[in-house]
Amino acid sequence: MALSAAETLERETTVPGVLKATCVLLTNELEADACNLSRVVGQLLVDLCEHSRHGRRIQLGRGYLLPDFPLTQEVIEGCEPQIVSLLDADVDQSEAELLRDLTFDSLIMLPFVVEEDCWGLFEVYREGTTAFTTEDVARATAITDCASAVVEAHQRRSAA
Repeated sequence: MALSAAETLERETTVPGVLKATCVLLTNELEADACNLSRVVGQLLVDLCEHSRHGRRIQLGRGYLLPDFPLTQEVIEGCEPQIVSLLDADVDQSEAELLRDLTFDSLIMLPFVVEEDCWGLFEVYREGTTAFTTEDVARATAITDCASAVVEAHQRRSAA
């Protein structure tokens, strides 16, 4: 019997383990090709961990200035997920350029909120003509909310 997302994340004994497991869960649950987590550091987004179905390195180690990616900045500041797809006629050009550079066709950006602050950003990528849906966003948000709760619990235990 498969474990639920909550059970999977609660079994992780470290915060890095929770973050990596969340990338894996998001990739699998959304039938995506890859997932990346970046840390928000002021106006900078720094890649932290990633997972891909085929072991492909996505972005690890890169950093991005938020003002260069207004839609990403909006997701982080508003703490609201966004779908980006090259199939959309009105796709944000900075996001479209990054998708093309990474050879993906669609993306869900999910703010990772810890202790009521946007701590990071999960980006879930897919190749092909199947764009992400609002149902995908709902499933992904449930996973990131669970990950947030588990990270907060780890932080409380380490502070005690």
